[in-house]
Amino acid sequence: MRKLTKMFRIKAGCFLLLHLFVAPCMGQIKWPPGQLLPSFPAPAPVQDLITLRQNSPYSSAEMYLLASLKGIVNRTKPRIFSYEGDAFGEGPHTWLQSLGLSWSEPADKWDLITKYRKEISGLIVYDTAQIHTINLATVLAKSKGALIASPLLLAKLTAPPYNFPVLLDLQGKFNSKLEVYQSLYDTYWPHLDHRLLIGLNPNAHKAALREYAAALGAAVIWLDPKVAGESELLNKFLSSMSPGSVFMGWWPQEGPGVERASRYGIATVASDWCSNLTVHSGTSRIVKIKPIPPKPVLKNKIYVAFILSDGDNLQFTEHLMRKLWNNPDRGAVPMGWTVSPAMLDAMPGALNYYWQTSTSNDNLISGPSGYGYTYPNTWSDENLLKQFVSKTEDYNNRAGLRVITVWNTIVGGINLNVGKIYAGQAKTLLGVTAQNTGGGLTIYNDSLPGMALTCNYCTTEQAMKDHIARASKDWDKISPRFLIIQAQPWTGTSPTSFKNVANSLNEDYVIVRPDHLFQLIREEKGISINPK
Repeated sequence: MRKLTKMFRIKAGCFLLLHLFVAPCMGQIKWPPGQLLPSFPAPAPVQDLITLRQNSPYSSAEMYLLASLKGIVNRTKPRIFSYEGDAFGEGPHTWLQSLGLSWSEPADKWDLITKYRKEISGLIVYDTAQIHTINLATVLAKSKGALIASPLLLAKLTAPPYNFPVLLDLQGKFNSKLEVYQSLYDTYWPHLDHRLLIGLNPNAHKAALREYAAALGAAVIWLDPKVAGESELLNKFLSSMSPGSVFMGWWPQEGPGVERASRYGIATVASDWCSNLTVHSGTSRIVKIKPIPPKPVLKNKIYVAFILSDGDNLQFTEHLMRKLWNNPDRGAVPMGWTVSPAMLDAMPGALNYYWQTSTSNDNLISGPSGYGYTYPNTWSDENLLKQFVSKTEDYNNRAGLRVITVWNTIVGGINLNVGKIYAGQAKTLLGVTAQNTGGGLTIYNDSLPGMALTCNYCTTEQAMKDHIARASKDWDKISPRFLIIQAQPWTGTSPTSFKNVANSLNEDYVIVRPDHLFQLIREEKGISINPK
């Protein structure tokens, strides 16, 4: 017999282990030191596709149940993909097609519970009178191999054909929200991975990121930094996290939550409405970056760069950005698309898709304020901030991002010492933006341009035109001027909007990519246009 090739031996092993390929070869979640977020095993080539909607009396209970099913099943091999989209959604098949995956749709979503019954040990029953027990059940789902079950579904789940045993019943165990999270902190948190904390509202986030949390067995909380008792317990969680940790999901309120985490040197990776990170995190980590096209010749013009905000939010890059990417006017004018450097871990296949389908006018840049959303001015530990910027530099280099939109609250500028840290720790950056509208240009350490936005959160075409007009007043025409318009996508801004604004401008204006704008600033200020 001929000697087996290495590839054949691997396939033969999977064949023997999994009985004639009835199931795909299983793997393990990998989370090496220094990596922001874990990598899941490669997705199965054919996914079980289900659509989750909140449109029946039992839909909420089913969404918690099916989210936990996805988490438990996908942790060893991502095989279930769900579509939970609304008006901002990309469509049920879009990412499956973009990632080269096929799919089948069961006649009934409950058929998947039967299909994967052998991988489930039983049930954790939550208390409908204490809704935050859903988050505790999410934390425990992985270790118990259990589904999150509503009392409403208990009779069905414990009867044939499922016959699930109840492994843990949380009904009547807690008298308040704070008791639930105090128990999580006292009993379970010491044994969990302190590199990750997740914020999910159990009343709102019935599926979405919950599948990812269940797969990882990560701590899930919903604590408000502005509420007494909750604030103090939140501080205990944050203060005991590892350096360089991240907070995923979202906060009860944006500003207070991001600021509180920032005080502890923890960045927020917004992701609460991500619906398939267990699949996305298992895609190939090879990202093929395109080189920056040659910049325009510097002239005495008004240079305008457009930026679409909110790409730090992984759910934006998964959903609305993917929808806007299909806009027929994409590529008509230069624009910056903010994305998260954390996509290298959480959604590498999606990041590579954006790179491979980008035009020369599509410029991927980093959302605030690096690998996660944070207010750098608020960080009290300078060494931790240096580590944050240094790791951001590493991730940006591998993701091909040369510009960062730095946020210090919605309207804040960059403190001088913070700007110097970015200049010192991120040598390849072309520039950073700041949220203090109209605040002008600062050169940090004589090497890094920081440019305040001309509009920090424009919502309409007219608002963009008005800000450009105001910022162009008194231009002397004997020197270049630089403007950056950042628009938010949730009120209809699209590549068409930017094209319409560009078409309204006369020959005094030149529309450029954000990276080109900073290269032009560098040229005018006598700084290297391609720092290394």
